[in-house]
Amino acid sequence: MPAIIIHSIEMTDEQKKIIADKFISAFSEVSNVPKDRIYLFFNGYNLNEAATGGKLFSENPPMNAKAKFNEGEWAGKENTK
Repeated sequence: MPAIIIHSIEMTDEQKKIIADKFISAFSEVSNVPKDRIYLFFNGYNLNEAATGGKLFSENPPMNAKAKFNEGEWAGKENTK
């Protein structure tokens, strides 16, 4: 059975659901493997385990990332594509 592994900083449960649906659907379509035979795993990292520009994300979270650390900023915003 195929497995997809996502490495990322913290994500909301809603984000994980959307990502799981899209990745599994795309993989199934391309590989002709039924969706229920594809596994997806999330390896999440706390904000103090990731850095950019010499600063931990917990000190300076990227504002364009829609994740737990700035979930309030995105509350009420519609999903744009």
